Amino acid sequence: MKKIRVVLMAMRPRLRDILTDALSREPDMDVIEWRTDPGDELIATHPDVMVCESADPFDIGPPTRLLRAVPNARVLVVAAQGDQAAVFELRPTRTVMGTVAMQHVITAIRSGLAGGVPTLVPESGDQGTG
Repeated sequence: MKKIRVVLMAMRPRLRDILTDALSREPDMDVIEWRTDPGDELIATHPDVMVCESADPFDIGPPTRLLRAVPNARVLVVAAQGDQAAVFELRPTRTVMGTVAMQHVITAIRSGLAGGVPTLVPESGDQGTG
Protein backbone atom coordinates (compact mmCIF):
# COMPACT_ATOMS: atom_id res chain seq x y z
CA MET A 1 0.00 0.00 0.00
CA LYS A 2 1.38 3.43 -0.98
CA LYS A 3 1.52 5.66 2.04
CA ILE A 4 0.44 9.29 1.94
CA ARG A 5 3.49 11.34 2.92
CA VAL A 6 2.30 14.14 5.23
CA VAL A 7 4.79 16.84 6.20
CA LEU A 8 3.92 18.84 9.30
CA MET A 9 5.35 22.30 8.75
CA ALA A 10 5.77 25.30 11.08
CA MET A 11 3.16 25.04 13.81
CA ARG A 12 2.83 25.29 17.55
CA PRO A 13 4.02 22.18 19.41
CA ARG A 14 0.55 21.39 20.81
CA LEU A 15 -1.08 21.33 17.36
CA ARG A 16 1.85 19.35 15.94
CA ASP A 17 1.49 16.79 18.76
CA ILE A 18 -2.27 16.46 18.19
CA LEU A 19 -1.83 16.00 14.44
CA THR A 20 1.11 13.63 14.83
CA ASP A 21 -0.87 11.47 17.25
CA ALA A 22 -3.99 11.36 15.06
CA LEU A 23 -2.26 10.87 11.73
CA SER A 24 0.21 8.28 13.05
CA ARG A 25 -2.70 5.98 13.77
CA GLU A 26 -3.73 6.00 10.11
CA PRO A 27 -2.17 2.98 8.38
CA ASP A 28 -1.96 4.73 5.02
CA MET A 29 -0.14 7.85 6.30
CA ASP A 30 3.52 8.51 6.95
CA VAL A 31 3.99 11.62 9.12
CA ILE A 32 7.15 13.66 8.63
CA GLU A 33 7.96 16.55 10.95
CA TRP A 34 9.53 19.58 9.35
CA ARG A 35 11.17 22.25 11.50
CA THR A 36 13.04 24.36 8.94
CA ASP A 37 12.10 26.59 6.02
CA PRO A 38 11.10 24.81 2.81
CA GLY A 39 13.88 24.22 0.36
CA ASP A 40 15.62 21.47 -1.55
CA GLU A 41 15.31 19.11 1.41
CA LEU A 42 11.52 19.48 1.34
CA ILE A 43 11.43 18.64 -2.35
CA ALA A 44 13.55 15.54 -1.66
CA THR A 45 10.96 14.22 0.83
CA HIS A 46 8.32 14.08 -1.96
CA PRO A 47 5.41 15.04 0.31
CA ASP A 48 1.86 14.40 -0.82
CA VAL A 49 0.42 16.86 1.69
CA MET A 50 2.06 19.72 3.58
CA VAL A 51 0.21 20.85 6.70
CA CYS A 52 0.94 24.21 8.29
CA GLU A 53 -0.63 26.66 10.71
CA SER A 54 -1.54 30.27 10.01
CA ALA A 55 -3.45 33.14 11.59
CA ASP A 56 -5.26 33.43 8.24
CA PRO A 57 -5.75 30.02 6.61
CA PHE A 58 -7.19 31.67 3.50
CA ASP A 59 -4.08 33.75 2.74
CA ILE A 60 -2.69 32.37 -0.52
CA GLY A 61 0.87 33.63 0.03
CA PRO A 62 2.40 30.80 2.11
CA PRO A 63 0.65 27.96 0.24
CA THR A 64 1.71 29.48 -3.08
CA ARG A 65 5.36 29.44 -1.99
CA LEU A 66 5.07 25.83 -0.84
CA LEU A 67 3.34 24.75 -4.06
CA ARG A 68 6.08 26.39 -6.12
CA ALA A 69 8.57 24.17 -4.31
CA VAL A 70 6.43 21.01 -4.55
CA PRO A 71 3.74 21.55 -7.23
CA ASN A 72 2.29 18.02 -7.05
CA ALA A 73 1.49 18.27 -3.34
CA ARG A 74 -1.47 19.72 -1.48
CA VAL A 75 -1.17 22.32 1.24
CA LEU A 76 -3.54 22.15 4.20
CA VAL A 77 -3.49 25.37 6.22
CA VAL A 78 -5.06 25.15 9.67
CA ALA A 79 -6.11 28.33 11.45
CA ALA A 80 -4.16 29.19 14.59
CA GLN A 81 -7.44 28.89 16.52
CA GLY A 82 -8.03 25.46 14.98
CA ASP A 83 -11.56 26.36 13.90
CA GLN A 84 -10.95 26.75 10.15
CA ALA A 85 -8.75 25.27 7.46
CA ALA A 86 -8.21 25.50 3.72
CA VAL A 87 -6.69 23.14 1.17
CA PHE A 88 -4.62 24.57 -1.68
CA GLU A 89 -3.42 22.65 -4.71
CA LEU A 90 -2.27 23.13 -8.25
CA ARG A 91 -3.81 20.77 -10.69
CA PRO A 92 -4.14 20.83 -14.40
CA THR A 93 -7.65 20.90 -15.75
CA ARG A 94 -8.92 19.84 -19.12
CA THR A 95 -12.05 20.92 -20.93
CA VAL A 96 -12.73 18.95 -24.08
CA MET A 97 -14.00 21.31 -26.73
CA GLY A 98 -14.79 18.81 -29.47
CA THR A 99 -15.36 20.54 -32.80
CA VAL A 100 -13.77 23.93 -32.47
CA ALA A 101 -14.99 27.11 -34.11
CA MET A 102 -13.08 30.38 -33.85
CA GLN A 103 -15.63 31.70 -31.32
CA HIS A 104 -14.88 28.67 -29.12
CA VAL A 105 -11.16 29.49 -29.23
CA ILE A 106 -11.82 33.13 -28.32
CA THR A 107 -14.17 32.12 -25.48
CA ALA A 108 -11.61 29.61 -24.16
CA ILE A 109 -8.92 32.31 -24.14
CA ARG A 110 -11.18 34.61 -22.14
CA SER A 111 -12.30 31.86 -19.77
CA GLY A 112 -11.61 32.85 -16.18
CA LEU A 113 -9.87 36.12 -17.09
CA ALA A 114 -12.82 38.49 -17.18
CA GLY A 115 -14.17 37.84 -13.70
CA GLY A 116 -16.20 34.79 -14.61
CA VAL A 117 -15.96 31.40 -16.17
CA PRO A 118 -17.83 31.57 -19.47
CA THR A 119 -19.06 28.41 -21.11
CA LEU A 120 -17.04 27.19 -24.04
CA VAL A 121 -20.10 26.94 -26.29
CA PRO A 122 -21.52 30.32 -27.36
CA GLU A 123 -24.90 30.99 -25.71
CA SER A 124 -26.59 31.75 -29.02
CA GLY A 125 -26.00 28.16 -30.04
CA ASP A 126 -24.11 29.41 -33.10
CA GLN A 127 -21.29 26.92 -33.60
CA GLY A 128 -19.67 29.09 -36.27
CA THR A 129 -17.56 27.84 -39.12
CA GLY A 130 -14.20 29.04 -38.02
